[in-house]
Amino acid sequence: MAANCQNVAETVQDVLARRPVLEPVLRAFEPLLSAGESMTVALSQTLRDAGLHLPALEGERARQGVSLLAGVALPGIAAPMRDVAGVLLPLMGGMQAVAPHMEALQAFFLCPVEPGREDARDALAEAMLAGRSADAIAEACGVDADVLTFVTGFVLSPVLHALVAVSMPESGEAPWDEGGAWQEGYCPVCGAFPTIGWLDRPMLDEKNAYLAGGGGKKHLHCSMCGADWKFLRGACPSCGKDASGTMEILRESEAAHGERLDWCTRCKSYCPTVDLREREAVPNLDALALGMMHLDMVAARRQLRPLRPSFWNVY
Repeated sequence: MAANCQNVAETVQDVLARRPVLEPVLRAFEPLLSAGESMTVALSQTLRDAGLHLPALEGERARQGVSLLAGVALPGIAAPMRDVAGVLLPLMGGMQAVAPHMEALQAFFLCPVEPGREDARDALAEAMLAGRSADAIAEACGVDADVLTFVTGFVLSPVLHALVAVSMPESGEAPWDEGGAWQEGYCPVCGAFPTIGWLDRPMLDEKNAYLAGGGGKKHLHCSMCGADWKFLRGACPSCGKDASGTMEILRESEAAHGERLDWCTRCKSYCPTVDLREREAVPNLDALALGMMHLDMVAARRQLRPLRPSFWNVY
């Protein structure tokens, strides 16, 4: 993206200045999101020092719609997951659904990593990325499967964010955007559907300050791993339809600050989207997705379904 990017706390404050009614939810999850943001920064340096990065993009796999981490073994991911869990689990202890399982969750996520031995946390991460059930692992560690999946999403996300961060080129496009290599509506890295989309700002040509792109290109953002990728504005990320009248826009009648829902008239799925041309600062997209839950409520009343179900948009 661009400079002038907000962190989680700044984005939450910006949202609450306009929608104070969301304060109970945003304040409840702000510490968790901020801690995940800080862990991403710390882990990025750790992974960079260790020389760890994403697998190289293979053109044929990309054309077939196979994400980078699909079917990839993740030995050793247990160690950074343990580091993240040590910070995030105490912040999740007050959640009604999580609290009864806290002792078992701590025993599972915080147990020592034994080099050379198979680690259930590695297997859990691989199952999450492959979309496989984690029921067997949940039963073995004595935690409700839905609770384990919910907690694992928070614990795994900063690790994947860091992996994406260290794999991005210092300048130029992401590998999956070069030459339109990735055409899918789901994430090119982890395969998850996006939680939010964004339209970019006009960009000055570095070689000629008098030339500038008009902006408005659509990108999708994955909150699971932090990857962003280009996507056709008139196409549906869910069903793939790309025809006139397929995508419609739902926004507030008053000043919306670029916030809206892009929804498909065919499959009735939707994705929150922010037009950065209408904002001074670039928000933290993971925090803003939560801060747009008022539009999720409108979508639910219209019987639209979220592209990526989350704890705040399933009613």
